[in-house]
Parts: sequence; C-alpha cells; structure tokens
Amino acid sequence: MPIRYTTPIANLMTPPLDQRIQQCVAEFPELGDRKITVGLTRSADGTAEAESMTIRLNVRPRKPVSCFTIGHELTHLLQRGGLAIVPDGEQQCDVWTLARSALFLDDRPSYLCAHLWSRDNWPLHAGPVRQLCLEAIEVRKTNRRYLAWLRQQLEAAVLTYARDAVRRRREA
Repeated sequence: MPIRYTTPIANLMTPPLDQRIQQCVAEFPELGDRKITVGLTRSADGTAEAESMTIRLNVRPRKPVSCFTIGHELTHLLQRGGLAIVPDGEQQCDVWTLARSALFLDDRPSYLCAHLWSRDNWPLHAGPVRQLCLEAIEVRKTNRRYLAWLRQQLEAAVLTYARDAVRRRREA
C-alpha cells in the first residue's frame, strides 16, 4: 500500500520512525489498495481522518512514536468514515488495535481502562490484556455489552495480579 508523507513529517522523519510506520501499516492488509497519508500533529499523540485515509503523528525528540499509537490511528481508518469494519469509539479502537498484533503492545492503551496502566506496569499486563481483547471481540458476537465485560475482566485481572504480588512479597 502506498504511503505518502506530508512535508512537515518528512522533515522530521528518521529511519527508525519510517521503519515503525512501515511495520505497522503491514499489519493492516485491509488498507492494501488505499493510499495512506501520514502527517504531523502537535495536539495529541496522534489523530486520524478516516474519510481522507490520513493519520497524523506527534513526533517528539524525547518520546518516540509508539507502534501502539500508529496502530491506533490506523485502526481509526477502519471505523466509520473509512472502511467501517471496526466499531466506532476510542475504547473500541484500543481493543481492536491491541487484538490485531503483538506489535502494538509497546505502549499502554490511551482509552481502555487507562487508570489501570502505568508505563511501569504495562509490560507486565500487555500480553494478558491482548488476550482479553481478542476474547472481547468474540464476546461481542453475542453480547453488545462486550466493553463492560472486558472492563470487568481487566479490573479483576489487575486486582488478582496485585494480590499475588503482595502474597509473593510476604512469602519472600
């Protein structure tokens, strides 16, 4: 799929960022026949305009753009206005991004139970969270309250992890 970089982001492009973008886009075969425009934003980590197949990324010297952020913005292109194959909403976007590929586990989700994750604890929870996101997509087939189900599962998993950690510390 062709990727077009706008001049502002092209001026800030580094080989690692270009490689991350290419890797992330490769995880979206549905977009294969579309021209994706990648631009620059300063207002958030990223933004997307599904109608024009455009994502914008916030390129900062001290905080590299994560694969999660790129994947999240690409997932918006699959929502209404774009291909309309993923349910609308920011939490839904997080769920479908995390479920799509382990590549997108390099940063915590921005909207899905954001109060549960810190930069320190996310790596411990990333794999199980992805598995629960995959399960939630299946649950959605028979239960439209799948997000409530998922939030409950995530809260319980984090609580169990915390209890186990306390028990391990006491036993040590």
